[in-house]
Amino acid sequence: MLLGRRLEDPPLPGAVNMARDELLLELQRAPTLRFYRWAQPTLSLGYFQPAAGLPLEAVRARGGEVVRRRTGGKAILHEHELTYSLCAPETGRLAGGPGCAIARVHDALGLALSGLAGTPVTRRGERLLASDRPGSPWCFEDSSALDLVLDDRKLLGSAARRRGGWILLHGSLVLKAPAETPDIAALGPAPGSDLTPLLAAALEEFLGLALEPARWPQADAAAAAAAAAGREADRTAAVSAR
Repeated sequence: MLLGRRLEDPPLPGAVNMARDELLLELQRAPTLRFYRWAQPTLSLGYFQPAAGLPLEAVRARGGEVVRRRTGGKAILHEHELTYSLCAPETGRLAGGPGCAIARVHDALGLALSGLAGTPVTRRGERLLASDRPGSPWCFEDSSALDLVLDDRKLLGSAARRRGGWILLHGSLVLKAPAETPDIAALGPAPGSDLTPLLAAALEEFLGLALEPARWPQADAAAAAAAAAGREADRTAAVSAR
């Protein structure tokens, strides 16, 4: 049994959310499951993704934010969703590389979400989905075999980054489809206070974790805020340039 902590954050700016996830992998203080939401609509791009063809200015015009993730993949409009991150050593059921870790996390989440949805939520496998759009720059319109599917549409996808024998996974669970990708799956209204304990319990049981509710150490929260503020200009320039 791997001992760790569970963090539940209030809605935060996109740059702060990204900085907090990055800090988990940088510091590696303890195995950590984090749930979070977004203070305003936020368009996140994958680390290597070009910005061409994405509505950056339209998102900013409606009070939104544009950030670049440290993980790969395509663009996501974070708005009506619950986001998770899991940072832990690559041991036990998280061993075997990013693909194996994502598959096991998705299997655990799929079991919990099936009960909520009243219908199976499973990995996509080799089939194509009704929500897929060839050539789309959006992550939820370009599914992969490991993604979780509800009613033949992508509901949840995850990405990973590794460092020093630890792995960071984070992924988006759609509660209401955003206007930019209206044909993807959505779980429907689910208050975070009801949803997060269920998902946490599923991950603990399936992955062999024991997670205690915790709060961010004040110094770590301040470091993430400073990192987000310090990199905001660079991120905006990098997003606009690609």
